[in-house]
Amino acid sequence: MELSELKPNALIEHPELGIGRVAGREADQVVVAFRSKPDQRLSISTVLRSFAALPEGGLAAFCYEEGLEEVSSWVMNGPLRLVGATLADLGGSGKSGPLKNRLKAIVSPEVGWDGWWDNVRPAVIDSSHFEVAKSNLVKLLSPVVYIPIEPLPRNESKVAESDSPSKTQRAPARRLSEELRSLRESHAAELKHQRDSHATDLEQQRKSHTAELKLQRENHGTELKLQRESHAADLEQQRKEHAADFKQWQREEERLNKQLQTLRAEIAANREESRLEIRRDMLDAMAATLKALRQGQSDPAGLLRDTEAGLKLALQAGEAQFYGEVWQLVEYDPDLHESPESLSRGESVTIIHPGVFIPGTKTGNYILLKAQVQSHPEGNR
Repeated sequence: MELSELKPNALIEHPELGIGRVAGREADQVVVAFRSKPDQRLSISTVLRSFAALPEGGLAAFCYEEGLEEVSSWVMNGPLRLVGATLADLGGSGKSGPLKNRLKAIVSPEVGWDGWWDNVRPAVIDSSHFEVAKSNLVKLLSPVVYIPIEPLPRNESKVAESDSPSKTQRAPARRLSEELRSLRESHAAELKHQRDSHATDLEQQRKSHTAELKLQRENHGTELKLQRESHAADLEQQRKEHAADFKQWQREEERLNKQLQTLRAEIAANREESRLEIRRDMLDAMAATLKALRQGQSDPAGLLRDTEAGLKLALQAGEAQFYGEVWQLVEYDPDLHESPESLSRGESVTIIHPGVFIPGTKTGNYILLKAQVQSHPEGNR
């Protein structure tokens, strides 16, 4: 069965469940209305695999809609409708052989196919609903519902008359029902056999697929193990290389630290040497000053400059710093400046000699020598 045939209201047939009508589709399921189960839900794959589509107006469709007993009554009461419905099931045309095979469950042995068909065939030939070719192929020309349900004319019917025709008609119907039941049981047994065979095939396929999956899993596990071992070896090699590089970096760091310590020692030695040179220059200046005094040098200004230069060197050797520049104009601050004049804080003054302070004390800069200033006449005007 094709998916395109699975449409709403389509008739489908199952060997065991019988005929049902498609009531709708929900996701991957089909709702089928059987006579015994009007709301049967089946998977689409099951329907496509196990069901067959039935044409509208066919014999099977009438059996579903009208009931088997009603259709069986057409053997006598509506043979042309019965032939038309059978041809619809056969695709619209067929010879006597396929018709017989399709109707053998309807036309009972008591009625007899050959005698029944001999009586019905002339009516089929004369009917405008059919066309009979020279090859005895009977073709359906009209929709089955247009063929009336009526018996053959009495003069053309060779059906044996009896005092009670209704009983004659009901007896074949009962036998037909029994034959259909027997046929259904036969089909059910055949379907069970097919299902068991299919289940066996599926079980074999499952075992084969399971074995194949197991082999693939084992192969994949082996490959993963090899990859893991290779990756572990690569990581170990990288770890060793990184460890060697780290040791090299440690040695380089130690070497640089030694160089830094050496440089610091050299800087400290150079600083100490500079201080010694400053002290030596200061002592040379003081010695020159004493020598000039002893010899009675008559240049007191030059002597004062040499002495001041020596004292400045001594202050710098003691890490003292000078502040203020000669002739710099500033505001008078008694904490930083000194003057023989009486000055007020904030008054404009001029620096004559810079001051000296020692930086870095806990309480701030220590003023060792205040800057000497004098009043600035222009700033006081």
